[in-house]
Amino acid sequence: MKRLQSICTFITCIWLCAVSAQSNQVFQSKTPNWVTPIEAKLSSEKKELDNAPFLYLLVDSQYNLIEQKAYRHMAFKVLNSEGVQEMSDFTIEFDPDFQSLFIHKINIYREGKVIDQLDLNQIKTVQRETNLERHLYDGSLSALFNLTEVRVGDIIEYSYTRQGFTPVHHGKFSTEEYLEYSLPVVYIYGRYIVPKTEPLEIRFFNGNTKPEITAHANYIEYVVKNENPETTLYDANVPVWYDASQSYQISQFQSWNDVAKNYNQYYQISAADRNWLHAKAKEIVEADTIFDDSIVPLVRFVQDKIRYLGFENGLSSHKPSNPKDIFNRRYGDCKDKSFLLSELLKSYQIDAHPILVNSSFGNTINEDLPSPNSFDHCIVQYKKFNKDYFIDPTISNQGIDAEEIFTPDYGYGLILDDNTTALTKFEKPDYGKANITETFIIDSIGGSTRLKVETVYTGSKADNTRAEFNANGLSSIQKSYLDFYSLAYNDIEVAQDMYFKDDRNQKNTFTVYEEYVIPNHWAAMPEDPEQIYSEYYALAIDNFMFPQKTAKRKSPYYINESTNVDYNIVIFTPEKWSIKPDYYKSDNPYFEYTYETKYSNARIDLIHKYKALSDHVPAEDYSEFLKAHEKASENISYYLTYNTGMAQSLAATGDSDISWFAVILFLVVFTGVGFLCRLIYTNYEIPSKAHPDDHRPIGGWLVLIAIGLCISPILSFFPMISNDYFTSNYFSLWSTGNEALVLLVFFEVIFNAASIAFNILILIIFFKRRSIAPRLIIAFYAFNLIGLSIDALAASTIPSIQSITATADIYSEVLKSLISCLIWIPYFIYSERVKDTFVNTYKKHNTAANDIENMDLIKD
Repeated sequence: MKRLQSICTFITCIWLCAVSAQSNQVFQSKTPNWVTPIEAKLSSEKKELDNAPFLYLLVDSQYNLIEQKAYRHMAFKVLNSEGVQEMSDFTIEFDPDFQSLFIHKINIYREGKVIDQLDLNQIKTVQRETNLERHLYDGSLSALFNLTEVRVGDIIEYSYTRQGFTPVHHGKFSTEEYLEYSLPVVYIYGRYIVPKTEPLEIRFFNGNTKPEITAHANYIEYVVKNENPETTLYDANVPVWYDASQSYQISQFQSWNDVAKNYNQYYQISAADRNWLHAKAKEIVEADTIFDDSIVPLVRFVQDKIRYLGFENGLSSHKPSNPKDIFNRRYGDCKDKSFLLSELLKSYQIDAHPILVNSSFGNTINEDLPSPNSFDHCIVQYKKFNKDYFIDPTISNQGIDAEEIFTPDYGYGLILDDNTTALTKFEKPDYGKANITETFIIDSIGGSTRLKVETVYTGSKADNTRAEFNANGLSSIQKSYLDFYSLAYNDIEVAQDMYFKDDRNQKNTFTVYEEYVIPNHWAAMPEDPEQIYSEYYALAIDNFMFPQKTAKRKSPYYINESTNVDYNIVIFTPEKWSIKPDYYKSDNPYFEYTYETKYSNARIDLIHKYKALSDHVPAEDYSEFLKAHEKASENISYYLTYNTGMAQSLAATGDSDISWFAVILFLVVFTGVGFLCRLIYTNYEIPSKAHPDDHRPIGGWLVLIAIGLCISPILSFFPMISNDYFTSNYFSLWSTGNEALVLLVFFEVIFNAASIAFNILILIIFFKRRSIAPRLIIAFYAFNLIGLSIDALAASTIPSIQSITATADIYSEVLKSLISCLIWIPYFIYSERVKDTFVNTYKKHNTAANDIENMDLIKD
């Protein structure tokens, strides 16, 4: 215990010494002589009407590039209690490695009195790591000021000077300042003292302001000011790169080549270190047993084995560590990891370089003045077969080969090479997609439902999901997935533990499997308890279907352009259902959405596809964007309904689901056509070309015809039974609006009834070898071909026919009938065997019968 107390005491002493040392870099001084005094207007009634928590009275920024000093002068009026809370303390950051902080004044003005709050003993200097969550430790200090007795109506004014610019840029200066704020401002003033030997460029954005330029003996003075600027208001959910405020950039870098050469000097290593890295690279590549390419093993080593961690104080904020040191200590920030990977690739004669990018504003930095301030991130560029490829070594768990590896859309980047003269444009990446299949298996109507989910992630989505599963336990992920589905199905339970399959090397897919049970998936309709329903909600696209609404939007609306979801809901029902197929497609230019409903053999498919086509929606198109989503969202819920009362009634009566209308229709047509066939049999006659006594028996190819005619009625009637033509399944579709399908079924019932009756007539005259048989058989083949053709043509015009039967089967039947006609019709026309076989007539049979009867009478 005493040892622990000693250690704590030691640490406390070290911390106090550090704070004391840091405080020695915060000084009190008068306003420097080189500063132009600017007085703050102590009131602006017009701006105070904005009802903001506080009002900026003055924002005064002055830079002395000769002495490397930056002066800041702020004044603001507290307007309400929120302003008191927000402005009673403030911080000033500086880097102790190359900067000192000089405080000139901290005053509170109240009712004409000045309250001096400047007391160095009350200033706390602390190390605040604002990027700690990103594993970056920049070493900068914050001088923390806590003002006492601040009241509504007070005016607070303070000024200070930071002395020292970063030595990384070798005296070259660049900055960006705003001339408008999102809070009301009375006066903005900027002044720059620049040596004549080191001129600067200035560029304005969102305005046409011009600087006041005054030449002095040894320097040039630039002044930029804006009195009573407009307050910039932003709508919700704007793209991160969107900036409507008037601003300007200043830079002493004359070209992008200047910036590239300035940084490239820090990315050099000795020949000895390069040889050492080459040996290590060889070990990494030879140890890999998966890839023949040397790039992937080196990339994965840096991405997965070098921890992302950075100490960015002083020069380290821009200068990387030695790659040998990075390799040995196994950690580094973005520039460290990029430098290491570039050198490892070079050891295999791959032309690789670090490239500076901006992780947020990358698509707009091509409009910037050449400046190191345009970048906040570093990745790697390499050439292969004279084509540029990019790798972000700070992204771990990535799959596939190097040429297809995902790199975010950084817009533009600056390759760190002395020959670089311009920014490099990135191509739009393929983000991959999420392919989700939710299979609902209904055990019984009104009972529980099983839900199986298979989600296949590809591309960057596979990378992200792989990282998520590596960073979290399966039980934690299972819980979050269960919570997700409980939003739509509140009593859902896990039926089987989730598991996954990771194909990182071949296709870069990550597949997650889940299984749940929904005990109470069915609910009664409030207005009709006998009517129950189950809902199937497209939960995975819910977030995209309801964009945030903004009245009279003036800013672009942000869209996540990586959104790409194929979402399939499959429902297996315990009995056949009356389903109306549906199809919808959105025609909005900023997103693509299609929805389709299919049905076949007690299986329902609900197919959603949603893909973003842009990263934003212009303000003028936002209203149409909302309307398109409102229309698309009508498909997000799907309901199955079931009338329990009707089902019980049918079971009690024993009527099952027989459609007596279809049965009666079949019998009426069959009887009617049978009567016509009887008339044909008795009245239609063709003289025989051969004598009946010289006939030939049925043989040869006619045997095949006989077999076909015998089984043809069975082949026609059996599908009508198996396909439920005589049940209410088809005819109930009339009430759902599927009249065309019902009419098609009517036609098929009539056609099959007529065909079977006709077929029976053909059988009789065939085996009686009637002379009319050839013509009627030809007519029978033609009748079947015409009927099947009409059926196929009608089916092709009804989209929903795919829900009941396959149109390919129908066309197959037409093709078979056509082939039969092409073979047998010429045969019955030209065959001598046919002419010698079918020689009997109806009248001849009757005459012979009468002669036999008369002979019997004579004998008697």
